[in-house]
Amino acid sequence: MQEFNTQQRQLILEGLRYVRSSRRLAFREPLAPPDQTREGDIRMISELIAELSDSSESAVSSR
Repeated sequence: MQEFNTQQRQLILEGLRYVRSSRRLAFREPLAPPDQTREGDIRMISELIAELSDSSESAVSSR
């Protein structure tokens, strides 16, 4: 995985949070069954956020 500086990582995290919120708040019929693709995307985005957050904390603590 490519190493990002702190500012780059913060921008990426901000963008991922925005996309995650967008997917969560996207209009869908109230009685529609769960959308597996949407749920999978949200889960994957959350995992990426966690991974980048963890590596961000590791980089700070190793300095």
